[in-house]
Amino acid sequence: MNYVSEIDSAVDSTWYVSAHKQVSDQNFRDWDTFLVSLINKFNSHTNNHLVQDILIRALERRNEISKDFILDHLLGELGLFPYIETDLSSKDKLRRSIFTTPQDEDMVFHIRQAEVFHRIMNGENIILSAPTSFGKSLIIEALVASNEFDNIVIVVPTIALIDELKKKLFKYKAFYKIITQASQESSERNIYIFTQERVLEYSESILVDFFIIDEFYKLAPTSRNDERCDRLNLALKMLYLKCKRFYMLGPNIDGLVSGIQEELRSNFLKFDSYITVATNEKYYPLTTTGRDADIDIERDAILYPLVESIKPNEQTVIYCKSPQRTSILMRKLIDSGLLKSNNNNNDLSVWLSENFHPEWYLIKGLKHGVAYHHAQLPRAIGAKIVELFNDSKINFLICTSTLIEGVNTNAKNIIIYDDCITRKTKLDMFTFNNISGRSGRMFEHFVGNVFILGDSPQDELPFIDIPIITQSDNASEALLLQIGGDINEKNMSKVQKFHDQEILPISLLMKHQGIDPNKLIDFAEDLTSNRDSWNSLMIWNGAFLENVQLKHLCMILFNYFNVSRMAGGTVRSKEQLNRKLIDIIQQAEDKNLILSDFTYWNRIDPEHSVDDSVNNIFKFKKNLVNYNLPKIIYAISDIQKEVFNRYGLNFGDYQVFASKLENFYYPSAINSLEEFGIPSQISKKLLSNIEFENVESIDSVIEKLTKLDDSSFSFLTDIEASFVKKAVSYM
Repeated sequence: MNYVSEIDSAVDSTWYVSAHKQVSDQNFRDWDTFLVSLINKFNSHTNNHLVQDILIRALERRNEISKDFILDHLLGELGLFPYIETDLSSKDKLRRSIFTTPQDEDMVFHIRQAEVFHRIMNGENIILSAPTSFGKSLIIEALVASNEFDNIVIVVPTIALIDELKKKLFKYKAFYKIITQASQESSERNIYIFTQERVLEYSESILVDFFIIDEFYKLAPTSRNDERCDRLNLALKMLYLKCKRFYMLGPNIDGLVSGIQEELRSNFLKFDSYITVATNEKYYPLTTTGRDADIDIERDAILYPLVESIKPNEQTVIYCKSPQRTSILMRKLIDSGLLKSNNNNNDLSVWLSENFHPEWYLIKGLKHGVAYHHAQLPRAIGAKIVELFNDSKINFLICTSTLIEGVNTNAKNIIIYDDCITRKTKLDMFTFNNISGRSGRMFEHFVGNVFILGDSPQDELPFIDIPIITQSDNASEALLLQIGGDINEKNMSKVQKFHDQEILPISLLMKHQGIDPNKLIDFAEDLTSNRDSWNSLMIWNGAFLENVQLKHLCMILFNYFNVSRMAGGTVRSKEQLNRKLIDIIQQAEDKNLILSDFTYWNRIDPEHSVDDSVNNIFKFKKNLVNYNLPKIIYAISDIQKEVFNRYGLNFGDYQVFASKLENFYYPSAINSLEEFGIPSQISKKLLSNIEFENVESIDSVIEKLTKLDDSSFSFLTDIEASFVKKAVSYM
């Protein structure tokens, strides 16, 4: 954060600029005078956040300061106890004992972390807004370590965050069963780490004494039909009805919409200026306008010297607005000749080449110390890339916002290549803070660097609405319908049409939360009109359909449920959807799907690259087959049963088909093991070479894998065995 812009007086501005210049000058040596100035400024009791910023910067040069006990004294006065190094005074020893975390006597809270933790332990519900470097997740671990709660639910926005938290909390497996998938069974004491979708899927059997919502700002809709936001609101409602104790955390916001604190019986804490790392920001305004291809010429002219200037031992994250942009930029960086080739990741490169496509540019990137990360990557591959980055086997990581949202890395530098969120929508201050806050990390880098290719965002920080609570105009019709009897009179008029229609029961519409009820009704009306001609095409069950039945299902999916948008344009017709689903049913390997896609599209457009096809397949499988299609097909199944039964016609049952599709027609354990860090190609080998009692139960598979020794994996290559051993170490 640029603290100069927050300075309240010209005097403070002069002092801060001077102090910043001194501590940043590698030739500066007058530390005694510097420390006196720092103490005087602290004693003035004005703008201590500026003192804190300068103090943290000074810690980078601690070895040059002979009187560093003064730094420790100031750290203690500002509550930055984790950074104190010298022999402690009696006062500091007392402080340290008070602020020691429950999980580790060598780990210490800073003063604001301790305040949040103790207020929660005293029974308060806390909604916390704080900078990225604040250490909000340390409080989560402390709450687990306190052993106060038997069942804790932690709601996170991404699979990547599930993986990160699972590894962090694995040390408590003797006290809790850690559950990350809806197919796992509860034990006596549990930590559920779920996305909002899994909370709702598990809702009937979930046990909860305390719940946590990470990145709680996602409760506020970003569009009129923000389905993930609706599901997070519903997850909040469900958890709150079961348990009234919670902790919500997120990055800096301006505040909460009126009434939320009172309704949730909570307190909002805002620590915007309490930092644990300092940040340098440098802007490079752009003069070019128009297409990205044109602006990129100017961007690259700035980027390449930046990349060249970064030290080899400094990790750098580069932000792009879309998966396609990460791929394009990685290719340009490699082709620029700025990055030297190395052999750090040869085993992984060979494995990716054999299992996906040898011309996938990510493979070449790994050989040059650069990779990309976005939500479309297979989960195990994405986790491996983050691991390599944190182990400094990759120096540059090009990513979209999905990595920015909560996943910790050891990046010292952040380069914001695209100053947009999507297409031409400029970064707002909130998103900018969230991205730039990823530079620097406690005990890794005291000072981080953020380079912005574009202008400083001007928007103010947002007020966060929680429409399930406020029933504001931000609430979608689908969300209002789920509120049920608690809906207010004004909003009742908005959903009355769903109660007045007779084509589908309200219970069916509410069962399929997250799907626009208007779409369900439109489909049911046409099904009713065409019931006689469609009946023979729809009365199927089981895992396999006749060709004519699958074509009819694809027509319904394409015409009524807008699956083309869900697939990000990778499916452009019902015929194409039909062909791709046949490939899934026939268990086509990723490498064959990629080759087929590339052969087709490259013939039409010579500019279409292998990377484009790789991303097409990943996007189709993850967004559509593994996530959206099964949910829609479950709804279609219920609707055809309701309509056909009403008219005395035979009906089908699509549940087995939807379940098989969700798991790509393999045992469900293969899909589940992907989240534990084992790519599906390796999981198939495991299931072919090891006898498992129940390949449909991830709990059963985990139990077996954790009992095997290394010799049991002799049929795997070294890199494949490393994936398995790493995953098993956190099972």
